[in-house]
Amino acid sequence: MPLDHPEIPPLILEAVLQYWQPGYVLHRMVTKQGLEWWLLDTEGGLIEAFWLD
Repeated sequence: MPLDHPEIPPLILEAVLQYWQPGYVLHRMVTKQGLEWWLLDTEGGLIEAFWLD
């Protein structure tokens, strides 16, 4: 998901930008707890998961 996507809440974007590196990818995932945004590195490894309470 591009970082300028309108569905990324501002608080999530702010947190993602603290970890962001070129080549990283942000995915929006539906989980049992609700929506999460997963930041993956260039090899597909999970860097961090973000959600709103």
